[in-house]
Amino acid sequence: MNEIFVTVNGTVGSDVKTFDAERSRGARFRLATAEHFFDRDKGEWVQRETVWMDVVCWKRLADHVKASVRKGQPVIVRGRLRVTHYETDKGPRQGIEVIATSIGHDLTYGDATFSRPQRENRADRVSDVA
Repeated sequence: MNEIFVTVNGTVGSDVKTFDAERSRGARFRLATAEHFFDRDKGEWVQRETVWMDVVCWKRLADHVKASVRKGQPVIVRGRLRVTHYETDKGPRQGIEVIATSIGHDLTYGDATFSRPQRENRADRVSDVA
């Protein structure tokens, strides 16, 4: 099966929501992206139609996204592109979903700090159980 990997710059359009799947934890949010370009004939900046997509992430990435990403922030998302099909009262619809492998803040629009979470020591886990 061929997979399409994409990198998308956009703005987080919803709060990050977490969920539990069969064997893992995940997080999901909406992402809005629109192309801006300078129209030389009009002499002005033009924005094309906004494209909305769902971003889904799993496990440790989901935990970090929940702790770090907020609605309205500019982000860069890398992952596998998937087209979803669903039914509404208006008939069949399609959606775009990115299964993220990495997500980061777009530092073109601001600054950020990075911190690694404290890793749990295996010896600590054993002593807690005893």
